[in-house]
Amino acid sequence: MSLGNVLGMYNKFAKYPLGKAIFSKLFCLKAPYFRTISPGINDLKPGHASVFLNQSWGLQNHIKTVHAIAVCNLVEMAMGLVAEATIPSHLRWLPMGMDITYKKKATGRLTATTDIDPETFFTLEKYPGMVKVPVIVHNVEGVEVTAAEVRLWISEKPKK
Repeated sequence: MSLGNVLGMYNKFAKYPLGKAIFSKLFCLKAPYFRTISPGINDLKPGHASVFLNQSWGLQNHIKTVHAIAVCNLVEMAMGLVAEATIPSHLRWLPMGMDITYKKKATGRLTATTDIDPETFFTLEKYPGMVKVPVIVHNVEGVEVTAAEVRLWISEKPKK
């Protein structure tokens, strides 16, 4: 699976029973560290990504909540998917950092969602430059447990 075709691959798989689950596993083969949180993809389209994880013993900290770094991995996966599904083909992205606020205890199923304007988000006055991708994490009750901004360095792809 080429990262340049994430959206096309997702759309092909999403049509079938268990297709989203299979695509989630394939995506984790391309970015293996995401396998550590056993994520799933709820939805992906230009400007929007929604991914989830289920609390498990392996993701817990000493107070039996989802470990902060597991939540960071979920945030980064949502950001990476929306970036790949949205960025124009002549541009590339590189994560530069993440600002994250833990607002409530993170327990149960967590869903990270990001929404950006697919038409203008990656349009900068000049390249290279930085954008900030907002990602919000909710629990099953709809309570916001984490808010994040992931800083991306956007540059033009080198001419071939």
